[in-house]
Amino acid sequence: MTPHTPEEAEQALRDAIDSGDPARIAAAEADVERLDNPKPLVPLMSSALWYASHDIPVFRLLAGRKHPFPGSHGLKDATTDLDQIRAWWSRTPEANIGLATGHKFDVVDIDGPLGQKSRAEHWDSVFATIDASQIAKVLTPRPGGMHIYVPATGDGNGAGIAPGVDYRGQGGYVVAPPSVIPAGSKDHPGRYRFLGTPAFTTLGGAA
Repeated sequence: MTPHTPEEAEQALRDAIDSGDPARIAAAEADVERLDNPKPLVPLMSSALWYASHDIPVFRLLAGRKHPFPGSHGLKDATTDLDQIRAWWSRTPEANIGLATGHKFDVVDIDGPLGQKSRAEHWDSVFATIDASQIAKVLTPRPGGMHIYVPATGDGNGAGIAPGVDYRGQGGYVVAPPSVIPAGSKDHPGRYRFLGTPAFTTLGGAA
């Protein structure tokens, strides 16, 4: 059944992701993109200020990229200072948004179809618990890609915790919605977007 509303498309995508079927996930992502495109995009500065209002430190990434500005301190510059955030995005309004992990939340990085396969195979032993504690889910531009935000643990980063799955904790960062990777980039093009409504108001965070 073809979804006709963004809500139906998001539910179909959740079901596809839970199935772990790459072809089904790709088709569901296409439906989300088709139905979501008419929505007006929130300006990047407004989004950065919104994160900061939830006490989530942000920093600038290069426009259309995943990398910090040359000469900056990257995630070490992450701040909730509203004046600093306004100054940054006033100078570079198209800058993407980076969120430092390990403070208010950690992130489980599902890296495309291989990561979704791991998620399905290890659902009962690992990922059911992760899903139950999740604060937010973000669809990344990579087909089948997803960031699952979970409460901060104080742990550091971990690569390859399962095939196609990485962990971002202390000393890490993620690209945040509504950041965009344009066509023609070395990275997969598309927009980072929340799947459902994030529960950032429940955050406590690690010291």
